[in-house]
Amino acid sequence: MIAIALTACNSMPGNDNAPQLQTLTYECSGNFSFTAYVSDSQAQLFLPEKTLTLPRMADMKGQRYISEDRKILFLRKGDNAVLATGAGHDMLRCKQVAGKQ
Repeated sequence: MIAIALTACNSMPGNDNAPQLQTLTYECSGNFSFTAYVSDSQAQLFLPEKTLTLPRMADMKGQRYISEDRKILFLRKGDNAVLATGAGHDMLRCKQVAGKQ
C-alpha cells in the first residue's frame, strides 16, 4: 500500500510572501506509500528508494507536477492522486490518508 502525508503549514510570521507548504501522506495501489511536501511551485516526493522534486505545471482540473524529463507525473485532485513513473508510466492510484494533513 502507498501512503503520502500532507500537512498544512502556515507561513512564518512577518513573511506573508513565504510559500504555503503542505505535507501529504497517501496510500496507493501495489502496497506502496510515500510522503510529499507540496507548495504552489513544486512537489517533493519521498519515495522508498529516492526523493524527487517536481515542478508544478498549470492544470485546471487539479495540481500536476512533472519531472523535467517528463518520465514522472504526480497529479493531485482532492484526496486522490496518481503517481506515474518511468517511460512506460507505471501508474499507482493513491488516496490521501485520513487525519494525516
